[in-house]
Amino acid sequence: MIVPTDLIFRPASELPTENLDGRSVIVLNPCDGWHIGEIRVIKDEDGCYIGVYPWMGDEMTPHDFYVTWALLPDNDDLIDEFEGEQSNSRHCCVCKLRDHSTAEHKS
Repeated sequence: MIVPTDLIFRPASELPTENLDGRSVIVLNPCDGWHIGEIRVIKDEDGCYIGVYPWMGDEMTPHDFYVTWALLPDNDDLIDEFEGEQSNSRHCCVCKLRDHSTAEHKS
C-alpha cells in the first residue's frame, strides 16, 4: 500500500503557529541534514512561546539551527494505514521466517 502525502517546506522565517502544538516536523540543518522535532507551545504569564524541539535536547532555533521546516503527516493516521506491517509481515534476518514468534533464537 502506498499513501501519498505532500510536504510543504516553509522558510525558517515563517514560524510555526499556536494551533500546531504537538505536531511533528522535519527541519533541515545545512551542516548535518534532516532532524525530526515537535512543535511545542509554552504559555506563561508573559504570553506564549512557540518552538521546535527534538525528542531530547534543546530547541532547534530558526536561522541558527534550521533553514526550512515542514509538517509531517499525522503519526496515528499512518499507523492505522499500516497496521499489521510490524512484526508478522517481516522476514527475520536470522531465520528468514515470517512469524518470528516461533523462532528458536528469539529471546
